[in-house]
Amino acid sequence: MGHMPGSGPWPYTVLSEADLDHHLGRLSEHCIVEGADCVSLQPVPMLDANQDRYVVQKWQLPGSAGPWRLFAIFDGHAGHDTVDHTERELPPLLQSRLEAALSAAAGAALPPAAVADVLRSGISEFDDGLTRSLTDLFPGGPQAIARLSDEDIRAATTDEDGNPVDVIRRCMTGTTALVALVDPARNLYVASVGDCQAVLGLQDSAGTWDASILSANHHGMDEAEAARVRSEHPGEDECILNDRVLGRCAITRAVGDQLYKLPAIYGDRVFRTAMPGGHIVRTLHETLPRNLTPPYLSNAADVRHVDLSATGAQKTVLVMASDGLVNQFSGEILSRDAAREWIEVAGGAGEKPALALLRRALGGDDVEKVSAMLTVEMEERWMDDTTIVVAQL
Repeated sequence: MGHMPGSGPWPYTVLSEADLDHHLGRLSEHCIVEGADCVSLQPVPMLDANQDRYVVQKWQLPGSAGPWRLFAIFDGHAGHDTVDHTERELPPLLQSRLEAALSAAAGAALPPAAVADVLRSGISEFDDGLTRSLTDLFPGGPQAIARLSDEDIRAATTDEDGNPVDVIRRCMTGTTALVALVDPARNLYVASVGDCQAVLGLQDSAGTWDASILSANHHGMDEAEAARVRSEHPGEDECILNDRVLGRCAITRAVGDQLYKLPAIYGDRVFRTAMPGGHIVRTLHETLPRNLTPPYLSNAADVRHVDLSATGAQKTVLVMASDGLVNQFSGEILSRDAAREWIEVAGGAGEKPALALLRRALGGDDVEKVSAMLTVEMEERWMDDTTIVVAQL
């Protein structure tokens, strides 16, 4: 299961087909939300192991001819604080900004560029707010931090029990953001920050599916993204090292992760003092000598627009997934072949397309393989969190 030779083998239980269906649905918390089929799986038997989140909502907005539909997946890392905050606060922020844009349009339809700007600027400003919540703790900036004692910093960043306050936790962890909006006129917008993926499937009158990847791949392994980061930090050979930002962070754009967005003294004095745990110490050891001209992570969303009413498709399906699904199909980068397979499975699966796609990812008709993925007796994580949202549009 991706571990080094010599580790294992580990026991697992081969389930009957009926039990396999039952436990796959149970462990992935399969459900239907506002018409979208949803699963989110992390089978490691430990409390709160899954750091993925998803949101599906319908918005009745003033001046609109019908409801807007929102679909979002957030893939947290290094903890739950940023992803929980983003799941809770980003959708209503985007809704509020969209309502303001509609109000300013005075009944006229919003042009695609305006909706794209709502998504792009909303995500960016949401993350900028996290940064300000941290820097506001130290009004004098890096020079003031350098003059403070550890006790002074600890007083500003921890509660009475000595634990980091919410502001610090939300900046020490991070999340991706994949957000899709569908307006009443069937315009689809997809905004991505990080490496979650969205694939649009269009079926023609002959029943043939076409698949289009609508999300970006903000990952250090992506040549264009790596080149962008290097161009923003000329002369810094280790701004991308081993396909990772500063040799540590796999994704090149994120919400949170202010360690990669602020001067090194914030990590060295603030984060290290607030939470001197093993994870942050290892991260600081690797990144601080390379943190010369931040920010290294971007919060700028890539936004795509598709006019679904102009496609002529007989059937339209949107598949959104965290990178756990990508890893099961094609490694770190979503391939065109894998994207087509997602659409063919989800488009032909009937009532439970997300569950069918998850089953295919874990082994499909190979009952023993899927059983092993669900029941193997390992105490550590053996697969990435995998969240899938499938919607008929």
